Amino acid sequence: MASGATLTDLALNQLLQEAVATQAPASLRPQGSPRLLGDLHLVTYEPGETLDLEGFHPRDQVPPAGAFVTLSLLLGHEILSLEADLLTVTSREGATALLRLGWPQDARLHRRADVRVAAPAQAPLEAVVKLGGRRHQALLMNLTETGVGLAFQDLLLVDLRAPLEIDATLPGGIPLHCPGEVCHLTVLEGQDYPTRLGVVLQPRAEADLEPMRRFIQARRTDRSQTFRQG
Repeated sequence: MASGATLTDLALNQLLQEAVATQAPASLRPQGSPRLLGDLHLVTYEPGETLDLEGFHPRDQVPPAGAFVTLSLLLGHEILSLEADLLTVTSREGATALLRLGWPQDARLHRRADVRVAAPAQAPLEAVVKLGGRRHQALLMNLTETGVGLAFQDLLLVDLRAPLEIDATLPGGIPLHCPGEVCHLTVLEGQDYPTRLGVVLQPRAEADLEPMRRFIQARRTDRSQTFRQG
């Protein structure tokens, strides 16, 4: 994610020690891809050199060596996000695969609460939607790499496949500006925001989606662990 506290080498080493000691849940994603690989943990690291992860199985689609990846580690109420090169993937008979990453080129720490959108204890995010030549206030109810769920206070009659533009700011100050197309319309009577739209995102060719993907990776890692503890 573009935001979050940057870390000194000393702080990073302390957090990595904690991740190893607690077998902190982790996920890994090749940059530029929405594919997320979870159920990982950091087993060891060499300060300034490498990180070793395990949890992959031979059947998993592991990124190739040389891929630039984002690693998310859950540490209590915080998420450690690291960006590094994937150096090697080693299969081990009767065990999960071992992945070795280079030393992180970027390391940031985020509060887990900052990566939650419309979680049970939190309000949805506000958004501005340009639709049919008008601007509407809306709530961002859900977000994936390919689509969003929107709620409107006004009763709207919207054609399927109608184009629109979404402007919102994700937690941590990450901007979301993207065109999309309506793929689903529902009206929930008696609700404060009765009009619900499902929207397929249609990012422009030059759009940089990596900040949004890092945000979604951290959120999914957080939610997965929350469900396990539930």
